[in-house]
Amino acid sequence: MRKFQFLLFLLVPIVNFGSTFLYDSQFDDDPTVLIQPAGYAFSIWGPIFLGMIIYSWFQMKEERVDSPHLKTATMAGIFAGLASIAFVPISFSDIQWLGFVNIIWHLVALVVVFIALRKQVQLEKNPNTHWYYLPTQMYLGWICAATAVSTALALTEAGWIPEISNQVMITVGIIGALVLIGLFMATQRGMVVPLVFIWALIGIIVESGRYEMIKYASIAGIVILGIFTIMQILKRKRLAF
Repeated sequence: MRKFQFLLFLLVPIVNFGSTFLYDSQFDDDPTVLIQPAGYAFSIWGPIFLGMIIYSWFQMKEERVDSPHLKTATMAGIFAGLASIAFVPISFSDIQWLGFVNIIWHLVALVVVFIALRKQVQLEKNPNTHWYYLPTQMYLGWICAATAVSTALALTEAGWIPEISNQVMITVGIIGALVLIGLFMATQRGMVVPLVFIWALIGIIVESGRYEMIKYASIAGIVILGIFTIMQILKRKRLAF
């Protein structure tokens, strides 16, 4: 199964990036939502996909300690990879609720990966193991942020479009929720997740910073997450896990 996971994550970037070269962008017709970061922020998919290839390669090494946690993480990783491949045809369908279902599929799989790896890393003898596990947290962090965007897009498609002032307030509330999730993840040895949220919040400022409440809420979130995460890293003397 670990070999299949590796082959799957080799295929994931080919399918995702290959579709952008062969076809026009599948996101051009999406409605605009204030929680969505600027387009450049989505370049994070490159490091995520590369990181998952390295992670899945590392998982094939014979030194891995076989355990139920490793098997669970592998199965959940496979489901996450399949979700990423399935997202490509779904995104071209321009049916936002299908995209939302796919993001939830991602989210559940990656939460299971996170929980299993937190247990697995304690069994490993290689002191560098946690470095190879970091891409899974980057993946999880970005999918958490994408869940907020996908939910907004699905509601917009369903016809729920509040007045702009209400949209701003809702966006500020979502930013607050992301900050709370980031703080919680940092306390659970998932410090990469709030760092990814900081990247997303910078993208939100670039895209929707003309709305002062969104801009200042994002800045506050960046400061809070930055300070708290650095404190956790210094306390644990490692980036994550």
